[in-house]
Amino acid sequence: EEPGPASLDAAVPASAEWRLGGDLGRRYAAVSGDRNPIHLHALTARAFGFSRPIAHGMWSLARCLAQLGSRAPDSFTLTAAFRKPVLLPGRVRFAAGPGADGATLFALRGAAPVDPPVHLVGELSPPG
Repeated sequence: EEPGPASLDAAVPASAEWRLGGDLGRRYAAVSGDRNPIHLHALTARAFGFSRPIAHGMWSLARCLAQLGSRAPDSFTLTAAFRKPVLLPGRVRFAAGPGADGATLFALRGAAPVDPPVHLVGELSPPG
């Protein structure tokens, strides 16, 4: 089994909240060319066991990296783990904090006030 990123402590508060529209999957598909049916419409997502379309994992990861902005070093190693799908439309919260040995940990969580699901965890660490 591949080692995953360290998890950000759940007590680290969110620094951003994003409202994700129901058309996010279609807009991402138009840009990326990835037209996987689980991202496009409720009807096609249901055929694969999802109640609603889900956000693309690469969109979620890229949005987290964009939020880190200048906190991300010029060069880094990225490790990420996708834990639970983000249903669309929806709301998510982003949190980040320091990790061991100069790393930056981040997480994308649901917006529920109690026990929100963790959708993605990641770690930026110095190269090498």
